Amino acid sequence: MTGNSEEDGIHERMMARRNIVTELRAASAIAVKQWRVEFAYPLTVLWFVLLPVMWMLPYFITGVALTGAMQSPALEASVGTSDWVSYVSIGTAYMGLTLSMIWGTGHALRREQNVGTLETLMAMPVRRGTLVWGSMLHELQHGGLGVVLQLVASVFLFGVSLNAWGVLPALAIVALSVIGLQGIAFAVACIVLVAKRGWMLTEVLGDIMILVAPMAYPIAVLPPVLQYISVASPLTWSVEGFRGCLMYGLAYEGLLRAVMALVILDTVYLTIGVLMFMATERWVRKRGALAQF
Repeated sequence: MTGNSEEDGIHERMMARRNIVTELRAASAIAVKQWRVEFAYPLTVLWFVLLPVMWMLPYFITGVALTGAMQSPALEASVGTSDWVSYVSIGTAYMGLTLSMIWGTGHALRREQNVGTLETLMAMPVRRGTLVWGSMLHELQHGGLGVVLQLVASVFLFGVSLNAWGVLPALAIVALSVIGLQGIAFAVACIVLVAKRGWMLTEVLGDIMILVAPMAYPIAVLPPVLQYISVASPLTWSVEGFRGCLMYGLAYEGLLRAVMALVILDTVYLTIGVLMFMATERWVRKRGALAQF
């Protein structure tokens, strides 16, 4: 009895010491842990290095086959630039970050459940949301490195030109993008907690977001209904802002509009996502369903 009381007392003291520094440390530890798992498998590292190049090649080959050149008058009439190679290269580079944030972060709890550590993590003296934030930190690093690799490959292999003055504004766009994507990741985590193998719904959600995002084509080519959905997606404004900054630098005229749209959408998506996660996590724990497969 004494031992149990002492353990309970220690746990209570640990819970009382929770603060922002504690949560950040926990999130960082989760991110580092996932990196260690990935680096334990060399083929995974090789696949990660080659993937950005393999991702871009089909778009490049298709573009050359359709246009027969490195410029597209039709694209210029739609978005103001005929450089379809830079347009597609920079836009699709963002796809890897998006998929990492949605899939990796949203399914982090399922991954822990599969290895039998979810209940232990849920008993840690940190906020439940920190488990998702920690995975988000890893996926941001993982997906962000993929974006850099694809952009570097695009410069050396396809002759893409990046505006150095637009790097910092582009990073600001990424920071705003992560907030909105994190709200979506919280919603995906809810699906995983309830449906367990919720990859089907995640696949549909991710595909819809990528379909309506102007990564490889302008929004104008979408049907009217999908254009409205595109405008309501934070990914659309993230891709537009990121690409605009890297192509035009500080001269990009749509920067302020992209920032304002992201601030509004981030607030909405993150608020809804966090509230959904809190309610779902309580609902699952009350029913003792954390360990259920």
